[in-house]
Amino acid sequence: MHTENTVYIQGPKERIFELACATQNWPAILPHYRRVEILEQSEDGLRKVVEMAAVREGFLSPGVRFPVQWRSVQICEPEKGRIFFKHIGGIATGMWVVWTLEDDPWGRGVRVTIAHDLTYPLDILNGWFARDLVGDGFVHAIAGRTLQTIKQIVEQETRAQAPV
Repeated sequence: MHTENTVYIQGPKERIFELACATQNWPAILPHYRRVEILEQSEDGLRKVVEMAAVREGFLSPGVRFPVQWRSVQICEPEKGRIFFKHIGGIATGMWVVWTLEDDPWGRGVRVTIAHDLTYPLDILNGWFARDLVGDGFVHAIAGRTLQTIKQIVEQETRAQAPV
């Protein structure tokens, strides 16, 4: 299963990266995140093991809030504009996630992409289950909401700081 979400954000790349890397703060800024607990953390804070819990809203029916939970190793590379996650617990164990932040040469802002890749050890799970249910049904939807919310926060902050 492979899925990607991309947005262009008008604002400082450093601020976008700061919000994305500080997963422990996500429940305070992302309404679909219920909890993020740091289980381990390096001294510099760039490597963490986190337990995350979110909700997938509108799954199967409008108004339904389907809870999901997983555990990940997170590595932040601010100098390269990348954040890596390796899921080590939950339904998507083994999934690799890469956030990439790049300046857009066409002036659309910072291009932020989240790519997810997952191959289950049992081949029977890699068809509709991985692609349609896990990938499209949950991963793509939750990542899209995450990016849209970070975009709103950064662009609102940028407008508020703009000279009049």
